[in-house]
Amino acid sequence: MSHDWIADGKFLQLLDDEDGRVAAAVKAAGCPDCGGRLDQADYPRKPRGGDIAAAGEGIERRRSLCCARTGCRHRRTPPSLVFLGRRVYLAIAVVVAAWRSATTGSPPRRTVGRWQAWFATLRDTPWWTVQRARLWPPVAAVERLPAAIIERLLPSHPLDEALVATIRILTASPTGG
Repeated sequence: MSHDWIADGKFLQLLDDEDGRVAAAVKAAGCPDCGGRLDQADYPRKPRGGDIAAAGEGIERRRSLCCARTGCRHRRTPPSLVFLGRRVYLAIAVVVAAWRSATTGSPPRRTVGRWQAWFATLRDTPWWTVQRARLWPPVAAVERLPAAIIERLLPSHPLDEALVATIRILTASPTGG
């Protein structure tokens, strides 16, 4: 297992393409509140994430949709594999930095510490109960997230697929989408 994995532009483009497919499906479903048409209303982003962000510089928006119906205007922001929730760091940067806890070429140690604290808040959520049951062998300590998820997936998946699967799992968390 190599902890020196770095995403390239092609890898991040695959994640962005998947985000596009998810956003298209959400848009096609319409507004969940009133059934109105959803229009594109993306958030600008300047991806951060040390060495990994260099590969993602071309991704300058977080897909989001807004209801076109006057009086509703509710926003729908589909889950993203590129950006984890409201974070401006690339999701892959969050996962890799928290996994390897590196300081060279990665986000500042304090930032990584905040992410690890966020992973720890997931311990008492129903989401974690479900996710933990899906991982075998079970993850003993949520404090080892996301490393515990990656390690469970590595025996049967290449590293890049294990990282994407980890992001998919985290995106489904209470604050990860």
